[in-house]
Amino acid sequence: MRVHRECDSVVDVLGLGAVTVDFVGTVEAWPSRGVKTMLDRFMICDGGLVGTALVAVSRLGGKAAFAGELGQSEIARRALDALGRESVDTSFVLETPDAEPIVAFILIDRTGGQRNIFWTRQNVQYPMPWEFPEPDWFHRTRVLLIDFESGQAGIEAARIAREHQIPVVIDVERDEPHVAEAMRVSSHIIVSEDFAGGYTGRRNATEMLAALRTDPEQVVILTRGEKGCAGSSPEGDFALPAFKVDVVDTTGCGDTFHGAFALALARGQAVVPAARFASGAAALCATQLGGRAGIPTATQLEQFLRKHES
Repeated sequence: MRVHRECDSVVDVLGLGAVTVDFVGTVEAWPSRGVKTMLDRFMICDGGLVGTALVAVSRLGGKAAFAGELGQSEIARRALDALGRESVDTSFVLETPDAEPIVAFILIDRTGGQRNIFWTRQNVQYPMPWEFPEPDWFHRTRVLLIDFESGQAGIEAARIAREHQIPVVIDVERDEPHVAEAMRVSSHIIVSEDFAGGYTGRRNATEMLAALRTDPEQVVILTRGEKGCAGSSPEGDFALPAFKVDVVDTTGCGDTFHGAFALALARGQAVVPAARFASGAAALCATQLGGRAGIPTATQLEQFLRKHES
């Protein structure tokens, strides 16, 4: 049996995709294979590509809603409650027996902030758009955010959104059989430079952008870590430098970029200002341990961007 709560308000960003519960630990130095290593620090965090992006939307003052399927297990309830505490609208969530969030184990090298992630999709499910509690969701959505985890459900939602002139932002981390179609039906493709290089076989950012942009009306952005970001849009190509911060943990930075960029789109910002807004949010996210702890508020990001005006 599926249960939902009614929702009747317009949302800036509706997200369909992954939420996770992350078990996070840090080590002083990267361990050798097969050895026991004591963690410097351990915590349980809430994350996920779309889940963390929607938290960024909410903290930055936007109206965010999550479309997904979750059951009644302790981990599923934790994932749902975490979104609720961040004022993310969960009325689009279908209560489905045995449905779980992604569970991840994350090991972080605290000297450089890099990490390895081990995760499972066991019992993870995504609703098709015609299963959403509100059949006219596309009339109340300014921007749709999907990730590659959402699979065919994300593709179908993107098609409906595009038919109603709703921008669709996609986050892709790995090449899977449905990924090419998911990117084709999206209006804004935001991926890491590492993914783009492996996916396209190209060696420089300009070539990667050209290979990924299959529609002249699409926007493609590469996130490049400490090198900033680069993009291609109908208005032309651009590159933005990274903001300088003391990096603690890069988990969630890409997700935060996606959420902040989607919110900027919902507010009518042009591509380059939206990318700068997202870059600032992602930089601040990297200053704290855990994928969501460092996501800034609207005031914090505004002050940060003002401080870094050229």
